[in-house]
Amino acid sequence: MTKGSWGASKRSLAQVDHISHDWLTPCEYLPYIYALLKNIDLDPCSTYDANNQFLRAEKIYTYEIDGLNIEEPWTGKTYLFPPTYGRCSFAKKRGTWRWSLSAGHGAKAPSVIWFRRLLKEWKLRNIPEALFFTTYPEMIRTCPEMWDFPVCVPTHRANLIHGKKFECLESPINWGYFVYLPEINLGFNQTERFKNIFSHIGKVIC
Repeated sequence: MTKGSWGASKRSLAQVDHISHDWLTPCEYLPYIYALLKNIDLDPCSTYDANNQFLRAEKIYTYEIDGLNIEEPWTGKTYLFPPTYGRCSFAKKRGTWRWSLSAGHGAKAPSVIWFRRLLKEWKLRNIPEALFFTTYPEMIRTCPEMWDFPVCVPTHRANLIHGKKFECLESPINWGYFVYLPEINLGFNQTERFKNIFSHIGKVIC
């Protein structure tokens, strides 16, 4: 492929015009995710095709189901990679968050809003254990509560999979990180287990 044609292909592949076409977790991370969580009970932000091809959680919520605002509690061991683009704004009349490509003043990044729902469910003990992944760097600054938990920053850029074409960019453009919400189990250090597993792919900050 020539330089020009690859550039055009990269622009086409990198374009995300709908949430169902959004980026998926890199395949090389899956063995570490499985080693940590074993069976994944819930992926609250997914598509049926993506789940069948890759993560294979027992239960998923799709864009149509709206896992972010669903009234039923999230339950079971959960893996979450929220939308990588767009904004979330809160609709007071509906009492729900609205995701869109753009939003006005006061809107927040999807990663922050989805993480806070995950954290709420974990605090309520609906979720015994969870792993969160994002490629949104600003969350490090705008969501300080994430630093109450161990974080892994992989050494290499995230080789994300396009949710529609199931292809990867030849040269990854994003980096990401994991936040681990541990199982509360007296007498066993879950944070140390996370560190032992994920230190193989990057720096773990506890």
